[in-house]
Amino acid sequence: MHDIAPKPDSSGKFDPVKQIHLQDLMGNDREVIIIHQGEEYRLRLTSNNKLILTK
Repeated sequence: MHDIAPKPDSSGKFDPVKQIHLQDLMGNDREVIIIHQGEEYRLRLTSNNKLILTK
């Protein structure tokens, strides 16, 4: 299992949370499949520009 909790650096500060622009993740598609622990999750951009993640 991976440890996903943020860890402080040597100064005691936490690294910022990684940011990914949606276009970098999805390109011109409106839907992508994300695999997590062998399970498929569907990330979809709706016609109202909302994100929906379903299993």
